Amino acid sequence: MLRYRLQLDVTEFLAQYWQRKHLFVPGGFENFEVPADGDELAGLAMESGLDSRIVVHEGYSWHQERGPFTTNSYDRPGSWTLLVHGVDQHWDDAAELLHAVRFLPTWRLDDVMMSYATDGGSAGPHYDNYDVFIIQGAGQRLWQIGGLCNGESPLLQDTDLRLLADFEVHSEYLMNTGDVLYVPPGIAHYGTSVGESTSFSIGFRAPRQSDLLARWADNRLTDLEDDLLFQDPAREAAKHAGEITTEDLNLARAQLLSVFDNDDPRWFGEAITNSAAGSDPAPDPATELNLEEQGTWVARTPESRIAWHARNDELLVFAHGCTHDAPVALQKTLEALCGNEDVLLEETLNAHDAARGLLLWLYTEGAIFFYD
Repeated sequence: MLRYRLQLDVTEFLAQYWQRKHLFVPGGFENFEVPADGDELAGLAMESGLDSRIVVHEGYSWHQERGPFTTNSYDRPGSWTLLVHGVDQHWDDAAELLHAVRFLPTWRLDDVMMSYATDGGSAGPHYDNYDVFIIQGAGQRLWQIGGLCNGESPLLQDTDLRLLADFEVHSEYLMNTGDVLYVPPGIAHYGTSVGESTSFSIGFRAPRQSDLLARWADNRLTDLEDDLLFQDPAREAAKHAGEITTEDLNLARAQLLSVFDNDDPRWFGEAITNSAAGSDPAPDPATELNLEEQGTWVARTPESRIAWHARNDELLVFAHGCTHDAPVALQKTLEALCGNEDVLLEETLNAHDAARGLLLWLYTEGAIFFYD
């Protein structure tokens, strides 16, 4: 049973708002049970290996400090905000928030960020290059929405934060516990705490087109024959020595485009699962790893990236930039793991003879673990 349900008309949202314009959903989470409080967040931010920071706002001055922090880090006056990324990897209650946006593919999900702010605390006026659902936790925050920004939008100087120098308010919302605000990429937004408050942000990820092109090119280059050369059998006599004609360029472009005519999906699956830092690889299971001795349940490691693609009568499974073939009989297992649901090891092994090989591969990639 889902603990968090987002009160949203999914069809209308995807048709009118997703990656187009912001949407405020008052009471988006009815009877919202706040997953953690400010003290718990402060304790988590004292651990090493986390992406945590404190943003301090003093008049017209903004600066940030990077964690890990100590108890003395929080003993400060004025307005400040503590932000910690990836809290879903540490708290099950926070991870359950991701189930509320299951109408979007899990490979588009990034993480859940939590913030705590004192009165007047803020991360400043900024824009993100990704979609985000902001969920109000304890207390209140005033959110102001601005216009569309890009890499040429002027930024404040004398700060290591990417804050907008010009912020024009288009809309304004005072958010209470359980309210939700969706902000698409490039839209300026500015949240300010009214009293002490917490909030949770479900962030999404999208690969850079340059990364996709690089991965596609790498995969295609491994398939192309070295003796596949430029061809011009219908050439006319050259009119000027050394001239590259428009016909030459068009012919070369057409031959390159024919290389693009390939439906192998590996490049995309490998690219979208490779851009996040996954778990450390497990030991090579070639040393006769006995799966039945590892535990009763199989679970996805919180920081791993797994995706799959159905092609004809087989599945291509992707994890941390690599590909593995699997039968369609294991689709339900992959759906569960990608949805952060645990599966019974015995049931999985009984589903198909290839299940053992798939689990060993995922384990080697550091994408799953076993437990009782």
